[in-house]
Order: sequence, then structure tokens, then C-alpha cells
Amino acid sequence: MIFFKYITKNKKQTFLSLYCLTFFSVFSYSQDEMIFNNHNVFWNKNEFTQIFEDKVYGVGVDIIHRRGSNNKTNSPFEIPFRTSVRPWFHYQFGPDARLSFSPLSLHTTRPYRASEEDYLSPSNYELRNTLQFFHHIKQLDGRLMHTWRYRLAFRHRNVDGQDDWVNFARFRMRYRIRYMLNAPDFYTQRVFYTAASAEIGLNFGKPVVFNTFNQNRIYIAAGYRFLNAMRLELRYVDRVRSRGSGYEFDHGRGLMLALNIDQITYVGKRYTQPIKYAD
Repeated sequence: MIFFKYITKNKKQTFLSLYCLTFFSVFSYSQDEMIFNNHNVFWNKNEFTQIFEDKVYGVGVDIIHRRGSNNKTNSPFEIPFRTSVRPWFHYQFGPDARLSFSPLSLHTTRPYRASEEDYLSPSNYELRNTLQFFHHIKQLDGRLMHTWRYRLAFRHRNVDGQDDWVNFARFRMRYRIRYMLNAPDFYTQRVFYTAASAEIGLNFGKPVVFNTFNQNRIYIAAGYRFLNAMRLELRYVDRVRSRGSGYEFDHGRGLMLALNIDQITYVGKRYTQPIKYAD
């Protein structure tokens, strides 16, 4: 009830955030003439972070694995689609803002097979250089938390059996809102929280012709903080990704299981100070 009373009394402050969620969703689904290849997907995301004692610099890594169905089965575990390992270097501006740089990450991909012709498409792998910035705004004494993230990735793709590399870039912008259910702050031990997120990605570069719009991803989630610095989050994800034609899209839906360690050296320690450095 507190959450809904707040929205009623502060319409101007929450309008932009709610508009982002609505706009990103409608953007992907308003074109009836487009082709959507529906399939089921399962994501697993693991992210580990360590901010050093100066509370300014840090390092981290995220490891992501995605599996899904094809045109012959509905199982979200049938085929491995993507595995990636991405190291990070962090600069913390304060408790609510972080700049991150990944000098080189590896992403291996097997394309989704919506038709028999897709079985002829080879796998590929990418090397990426990524720059990312995010910041928080807290309301309701910390119980409500808004996060904006901006990510620019320079992508270098190589297809199996080919010598040439395809070079292009992608810009992604994400808005996320979290609401704490049983504690006044996201960084409190044993907090249960809910979340919703909307993200849009845009490609640009010489090889980008019809697929400037890359993807739209929305999710709803529930999470729990334990052992002081660890979080487990279960998400339901709805993702639309464009193909090169510009009118055909792969539409994946399914669950994501995400494990986060916000500060490695705090895991299992007594709650002496809250974690303040989580995306």
C-alpha cells in the first residue's frame, strides 16, 4: 500500500520511469506485419565484484550461459545458444554511481534455428570492448530504487570457417526499478525485493543496414540477499532480437537464474556495514 500511495502522491517523479517501461514494450510489439520466431529460453547469469578498500577502484567478472528450444522442440534446455565471460574494471564515483570498463570479453554463439535453413548457419564468436555507466536514485527512504544503465560495446565477430571479422557497435540503455518488501534498503541482510526492467539496444556501424534496432528486453523478478553480500534472483524475461533482414525477429521467453556477489570479501561476515556498490 505504501508503494501505491507514493505513486499517487508523486506522479511527476514516477511518470518518466513508468513511461520507459511502457514505451520499450510497445516499441517491439506494435508492428503486426513483422515475423516473430517464438521460442523458449533459459538464462544463467553469475556476477562477482570486489571493490578495494579505498572504495573507489574494483574488479569483477560476469559469466552468462543461455540455452533454448528450436523449431523441433519446446524445451528451453535443448541447445546452448550463448556462453560469455567478461572481466570488468570499476571506478566508483560514490555509493550510487559506477563507471566500468571491460577491455576484452569472449562470447560464443550458436544461432537460434527457426527453420530448416537456419541449420546451415554456422556458429560464431565475438571479442568485445565494453564501457558502462550506471547510477541509482532512491526514494521512500531507500525502499524504492531506480537504476539507469548505459552500455557501449564494440563488437568484433568471426564466423566459423571464415577469415574475415565483422566490426560494429551496440548501445544499450536500461531502466530498472526495485522495491524492498521487508527492509528499508536494498543492501540490508535478508532483504526480499521485487524488480522490473526494460532495456533497448541499437546497433550501428558499416555492416548495420536493416537491423539498427538490435533488441528489446524486459523482465520482472524477485530476489533475496543472504550471507551479507550474495543475492539470488529469479527473473521472467521477454526478449525480442532483430535479424539482419529488419522485419524478422527472434522472440525468446523464459526464466533467468542470477547469482550476484556484490563484495567478495564480505561474504559470510557479520553485518557490520552494508554493501553499497551493486549494479
